[in-house]
Amino acid sequence: MQNLDKYKDAYLREARQYLDTLNSFLIKLEKTPDNLALLGPMLHACHTYKSISGIAHYSQTSILCHAIEDVLVGIKKNGGRDAKFCVSTCADLLFQCFDFLEASLKAVSQDKEELDAASFIKKLQALITTQESQIMNHESPEAMEEPASLEKIQSIEVKVERLDLLMRLSEELLINKLGLERIKETLQNPELSNSVDTLTRLVSDLQFNIMQSRTVPLNFVFNRFPRLVRDLAKQEKKEVNLEITGGDIELDRSIVEALTEPLVHLVRNAIDHGIEIPEEREGLKKSSQATLKLSAKRARGFAVIEVSDDGKGIDWDEIKRQAVRLNLISAHPAQEELVNAIFSGMSTTKEVTQISGRGFGLNIVKQKIESLGGSVKVESQPLRGTKFILEIPLTLAVFKVLFVKVGPKLYAISLANVERLIHVNKQDIKGMLNYEAIVFEGEDIPITRLNELFNLPRLDLDSQPIVIVKKEEDRLGLAVDELGQTQEIVLKPLRIAKEGKYFTGCTILGSGEVALILDTANLILSKRKIVSRI
Repeated sequence: MQNLDKYKDAYLREARQYLDTLNSFLIKLEKTPDNLALLGPMLHACHTYKSISGIAHYSQTSILCHAIEDVLVGIKKNGGRDAKFCVSTCADLLFQCFDFLEASLKAVSQDKEELDAASFIKKLQALITTQESQIMNHESPEAMEEPASLEKIQSIEVKVERLDLLMRLSEELLINKLGLERIKETLQNPELSNSVDTLTRLVSDLQFNIMQSRTVPLNFVFNRFPRLVRDLAKQEKKEVNLEITGGDIELDRSIVEALTEPLVHLVRNAIDHGIEIPEEREGLKKSSQATLKLSAKRARGFAVIEVSDDGKGIDWDEIKRQAVRLNLISAHPAQEELVNAIFSGMSTTKEVTQISGRGFGLNIVKQKIESLGGSVKVESQPLRGTKFILEIPLTLAVFKVLFVKVGPKLYAISLANVERLIHVNKQDIKGMLNYEAIVFEGEDIPITRLNELFNLPRLDLDSQPIVIVKKEEDRLGLAVDELGQTQEIVLKPLRIAKEGKYFTGCTILGSGEVALILDTANLILSKRKIVSRI
């Protein structure tokens, strides 16, 4: 098999696609067992999976696929009599086989031997020979269609490592381009200016296309949930219908991969805590089958992902009792404190189950989403359900910022969070008890002087430049010394910085200087805590 090693990546990629097909269509078949047309794509995927495994000398996988194929053929032939019974009899074992195939693929991807499938093959063969399946035989499915005539190649597979390398190289090009732009402004040479302008356009086009090639649809993550929901609902003896929309929205690959964990926690939380058992739902005049929705949409430079259920909603009184007992909130908390309490790691579940119960899930969700530069909101109504709203940036690599000057230093603010740029007379800044504020569009907006926050010298300005930033419904004015340009920058991770909680990272300027990128969410939160004490 040594001469086949170079094809292993292609084999693994194809095998996973066929396995996804088998999982997704079996979930549909389990819901609509009379729709035996769903067996067609499954038989096609299983037959091809068997063939490529045999060619690659993965004999255990090939034999198991053949046994699965026999069961599918049996369902097709016997389903006319009692499709529901036939599908329900086979579904659990088939899902177990699919899980086994996934584990075997993981072993192969780690340069290990494929797993021994003997026990599952015996179980499938026993299933075929049961009394209800006696008329099943081992005929192969209908012959595959002849391949169509060869077409021109429209796309190719590229390893992620190569795309990451291209992104890093484009980031270096961007930094050097910024340096050339500074030189252009200094020298004022027409020929140099034309060359730099052309380079700027080419670098922007290059970056755009590389970032486009790194994007993947959210379905890359969403498609895993029908199977997860099916298994969890069955384990909890609940009936759950999963609705997915917006899976075609594309985000940077690194963000999509990072979303898997928080979404799994939210789905588990909904099934375990939110959705009632069928008998309880019927007693509340609800459908015995709950609805769990997973949706996504774009909004102003962000992706908004919602996980909602029509369950019993959050028991805010119980949250309050537990949070007060744990000294997480005051005895008379505002609703915002209660919302924050559910993300603190506390749990109201009296029994720890395999699904959840220790209270870490929502805490992990909040930490993960905020590490991506996003935010989490929750809405809940008694007996009507709960909705978690995740707002995340479309990319983490390159984005537009506004540069501001504070003392001798430059800082960057993401344009996605900037609402308005204004100048106010210094006498229009109101001194409150322990903070300052301005009136803008009829609303009192607290301000933070960045020079005081970062211990930098303060200028006595008659006209104070202020950047109004917004996160969800909260506004904050950032008082700076000077407003700079907007620019596309490369985000670099921040290693060490004083008052590091106020920064999300840094960027390298064309001059070689490092500019810190402000974390507007933390700045708003810090000011909100000060204001709420009054």
